[in-house]
Amino acid sequence: MKKFTDKISQNILAALRENSRISWQQLGATAHLSPQACAERVRQMQAAGIISGFTLRESERPRHFITVLLAHNRFDEFERFLHGENGIESADKTSGDGCYHLVYLAEERNTLDSFLTRLSVHGRYRIASAIRRIIG
Repeated sequence: MKKFTDKISQNILAALRENSRISWQQLGATAHLSPQACAERVRQMQAAGIISGFTLRESERPRHFITVLLAHNRFDEFERFLHGENGIESADKTSGDGCYHLVYLAEERNTLDSFLTRLSVHGRYRIASAIRRIIG
């Protein structure tokens, strides 16, 4: 099985890390291959498990980590509320400290404030906000 440790493969991987939607033409120019040869190399790297997918990363919006302590046990009602809200990146029902853990994205403070007002109908919450991303 080919290891793909050569300079061409490394150039392809570096370019895809930077922009996974790069055209075959641009990727080939970066790796000094024709677009067709570059596409074939990427297919081989996928088959070998070197490349397992292409990821979309949105521009950074401030993330807020919210632990929710429900004042009631109407979990279905609360989960319907969450599904109707924009800005929730993820929501997990948790055990231990809190009932739910939310990751909320908000461009502006008034958007976050408005969400927290609607959330407070269901119980108390604690919030921590990201300062900067370290990994990912």
